[in-house]
Amino acid sequence: MNAENYSKLPLGAGVRVLNFSKEGLIALHKPTGVLSHPNISNETDRALLNAEYNYDDEVYTFNHQGKKRRVWLINRLDSPTSGIILIAVSCEIAKLVKLEFANHKVTKTYYALVKHRMKKSKGNWIDQISKSSYLNKRSSRLKLTTAKSRFQVIKSPHGGLPITLLKLSPLTGRTHQLRVQCQLHGYPIIGDRTYGSFSFNRTVAKETGRERLMLHCAETSLKYFHNGKMVKFAAKSALPEDFQEVLSCRPGMNKGHDTKNQTSRKSKLIERRFRK
Repeated sequence: MNAENYSKLPLGAGVRVLNFSKEGLIALHKPTGVLSHPNISNETDRALLNAEYNYDDEVYTFNHQGKKRRVWLINRLDSPTSGIILIAVSCEIAKLVKLEFANHKVTKTYYALVKHRMKKSKGNWIDQISKSSYLNKRSSRLKLTTAKSRFQVIKSPHGGLPITLLKLSPLTGRTHQLRVQCQLHGYPIIGDRTYGSFSFNRTVAKETGRERLMLHCAETSLKYFHNGKMVKFAAKSALPEDFQEVLSCRPGMNKGHDTKNQTSRKSKLIERRFRK
């Protein structure tokens, strides 16, 4: 299957093609709730591709024009995280790009909505985190690994919820790295049901109707050698509307009986409640 035939891919619900190369590398947009691959056989309708998946070879298999086709999964995103995910239509390209990931040569940019307004506008986080997927399993007896990320404040609304839109660039690739580091530094990602502030998540959901994890992979870029030539590849995925709706939320504004002063007081009460 050539990359030019990307439109024939059995894309999952809401999944769409963002970019592709003639060598066979494809960038897809994965919506929140879609699985990078099915965890069990009957989850194909929730997966990136509506196709069989081999866990050992990390490859999807499907029929196209009477022939069996294969597509290799290169990287993963947590189910609740939206954004860019890469696949390849050849094993050779998949191996080349996976090597770039392993050597930390792939640049990825995320956006996250977090609880609280940040004092620093940008900086670096370097933390020792457990290889366990869950913080409540952390222990001095568990093996720790270094996680490095850059952060930059993009926006903090005035008069709205006490939140910040962050631009995040992971410099290492650890399990749930950004979610864990945001929590460790006191800025849990909104909608995170594992590391987040559960009470604040409920408040945001009540005020906005949005319950998803507010983490989105917006940009991915890399270089790799193929047939003696350097190939550059990049993809972008626009910030979901959910983010803007939460950013623009003004508690009480949607209720006709609230006045401007009542709305301001409600915003201050919410911020005071979740200050710690």
